[in-house]
Amino acid sequence: MIKNIIFDVGNVFVQWSPHEIVERSYQLAQGSDENLSKADTLFRNALWKGLNRGEMTMAEAQRAYRDQFALSEEEAERLFFHILDSLDVIEGTEALAQRLKAAGYRIFALTDNVHEIVAYLKNRHTFWPLFEAATISAELGLLKPEAAIYRHALDTHGLVGDETVFFDDIQANVDGAIAAGMHAKVFTTANRCEADLRELGVSV
Repeated sequence: MIKNIIFDVGNVFVQWSPHEIVERSYQLAQGSDENLSKADTLFRNALWKGLNRGEMTMAEAQRAYRDQFALSEEEAERLFFHILDSLDVIEGTEALAQRLKAAGYRIFALTDNVHEIVAYLKNRHTFWPLFEAATISAELGLLKPEAAIYRHALDTHGLVGDETVFFDDIQANVDGAIAAGMHAKVFTTANRCEADLRELGVSV
């Protein structure tokens, strides 16, 4: 029986789109080869992973981006502004989490995320207090789908894997949770998430 629901944050509660960030920062249309290439360059690299592991602050990362990718100060400031500014809320997830919490389910977050982004989300949006606790990559030096981050989420809060379901927008992260003994589903929309929960016997 499911007692605990763990949610990712990016593309579950808020939009996370490197392509949107690149479009806003460089006026490169989403779907264009230039946008795809720039997004891969800026967000699929050791610097970005290091930031999410908590190895540097956002200010330090911004300076490192200037050096590594030959960005001007203005370009770097614009890029990091839009990293935050693009984090718009996804419709329906907060309301679903509220209903689950009211029904007595324990609600948690498990997110690859950055200290400053978490602080920004807490200040800008209203969903964070719904989490009983959050497992954050930058606090642990771990990233999904590394087994240790799922084990930490379970062990720290006394959760039983078979009583826990995890929702993430990336299949590899879902597979990691399943390997750690949880139920897990790919998140696409709040409505689909609700249907998945009902299939698992969760009363929403």
